[in-house]
Amino acid sequence: MNSDSALRILLIDDDLDDCIFFKDALNETGVSTQLQIATKCTNILEVTGENEDKLPEMIFLDLNMPMVSGHECLAIIRKTSHLKNVPVIIYSTSAIKREVEETINAGANLYLQKPSSFQLLVIALKKILRIDWSNQMINVDRNNFVYKHLQNLSGNIDMSKAENGFSL
Repeated sequence: MNSDSALRILLIDDDLDDCIFFKDALNETGVSTQLQIATKCTNILEVTGENEDKLPEMIFLDLNMPMVSGHECLAIIRKTSHLKNVPVIIYSTSAIKREVEETINAGANLYLQKPSSFQLLVIALKKILRIDWSNQMINVDRNNFVYKHLQNLSGNIDMSKAENGFSL
């Protein structure tokens, strides 16, 4: 993260409602951020440009997009010289084991299943924005690749633990 200004984040998601939900949650984290949105993978270079001072420091990528899928987009990101080292967090509705495996093998750094509530998204984003990505880029831990919301014994989200604990 650059220390002089806001954390530059790129969200690639074709669903505008999900983009607004994400933007609102990001604003609630208390972290200074600058959000760029690309509604399709084909325009990420238009959105980001190649100016190193304006490149995203973190990319959130939806998998289920028309025309160019999130899987294809991840491959494009990892092949693009000025984006290949940017942490990519998969941000998808589903967390099917096959998709998770494919994304980790393709170079994603974390998998965040879209949470069921606004509050859970805010909590997840607060935690993700605190990660030291320099270490995560080198050693992606397969056991902690999927972000997990902490649950109590009845299977419900335990908000007291979700706020304080950190479970990837």
